[in-house]
Amino acid sequence: MNFEEISVTPSSPHVGAEIDNIDLTRPLSDRQLKELRAAFLKYGVIFFREQDIGFEHQMALAERFGHVHIHVGGEGTASKPAPGYPAIRLQHFDKDSKRISGEVWHSDQSCAEIPPAGSILQQKIIPPDGGGDTLFASCYAAYDALSPQMQAFLEPLSAEHDGAKLFDRGTKTVYPKAVHPVITRHPETGRKVLFVNAGFTTRIVDLPKDESEAILNYLYAHIAKPHWQMRFRWRPNSIAFWDNRCTQHFAIWDYWPNVRSGYRVQFEGAVRPDR
Repeated sequence: MNFEEISVTPSSPHVGAEIDNIDLTRPLSDRQLKELRAAFLKYGVIFFREQDIGFEHQMALAERFGHVHIHVGGEGTASKPAPGYPAIRLQHFDKDSKRISGEVWHSDQSCAEIPPAGSILQQKIIPPDGGGDTLFASCYAAYDALSPQMQAFLEPLSAEHDGAKLFDRGTKTVYPKAVHPVITRHPETGRKVLFVNAGFTTRIVDLPKDESEAILNYLYAHIAKPHWQMRFRWRPNSIAFWDNRCTQHFAIWDYWPNVRSGYRVQFEGAVRPDR
């Protein structure tokens, strides 16, 4: 579509675009919402700069795309709910942090029966002299780059996703598990997606353990290739808004003992991942 109300600048050939000419502290017009949704679906992740928004603005943006999603992790996760806002997660990491959220390639909470469709992360405090970047990968492009023979082999397979793999750190929390197709079809664009990730996927249920491990390790390495990735450098009050159904991301913890701090909200998917 033609973008008339917003400005859109692609970040890389396969994933990501920066959005300008918009103020997220003000209500979105129907035309702005339509164009934002089109950019979100086309580029997989969209970015905003110099948007000093509060919790209510962040929630309002998420709610224009779907019902807000409550994080499925428990006490073992590195992020915490914001006081008074159970749907907003505080992503604060400093010299006392033992680990950070997302330091592995993953799609947010794919262990849920219906994973969140989208995530909106705003950073308020950024490490000095750079650091704390986030990598994004297109799982459309990763799928498209597989040989037809590999695509055909993976098509009928399903994989287990377990929250304990990423979230658990010796707690007794019971995390959700779900089984999703290895190859899914995006419910809005119709494009095929490689839907396994190193953060949550534990096994391909249709294969013996050794074959499952070999195939998954190959797919994790394939997704981690730089060919379908981009790197986003944060600035204070930058926002990243990504589609969990067709992208993965990786948070880089290269800034210890400095601080990176922000807030994330998500909105629910309408349907479970399917072929």
